[in-house]
Amino acid sequence: MKVMKFGGTSVGTPQRMQDVAKLITADGQPKLVVLSAMSGTTNTLVEISDYLYKKNPEGANTIINRLEQKYNAHVDRLYSTDEWKKKTLTFLHEEFDYLRSFTKVHFTSFEEKVILAQGEIMSTN
Repeated sequence: MKVMKFGGTSVGTPQRMQDVAKLITADGQPKLVVLSAMSGTTNTLVEISDYLYKKNPEGANTIINRLEQKYNAHVDRLYSTDEWKKKTLTFLHEEFDYLRSFTKVHFTSFEEKVILAQGEIMSTN
C-alpha cells in the first residue's frame, strides 16, 4: 500500500488542500495518508505556549484569536456547502475553546505537549 505524507506548506492554504485531495484520490487506489498541521500552526502553538509559560494569558488569547480567524477564513474558502462549513466551524470553535482553557490553569510541559498536539487535530479533522 502506498503511504503519502503532507504537511506544512503543502496543506497551508485551502487551494493547496484541494490540490492534495485531488492527488490522493487521482488513481482511485487505497493508500495511507499522513497529515501534519497547516503551515504556521505549530509555530503559533509554540508562541501560545511561550505566553503561558510567561504567565501572560492575555497575550496567549490574542494569538489564539488570530489563529482561529485564520482557520475560519480557510474553512470559508475550502468548503462549498454550508453543511460542511457549519460542521467544521463547530469543531474548530470547540478546539479553540479548549486552547483557551489552558489560559486558566497552571501551565507545565505537559500542557504544552497537549497544546502542540492540537495543530494536527485542527488541521486534519
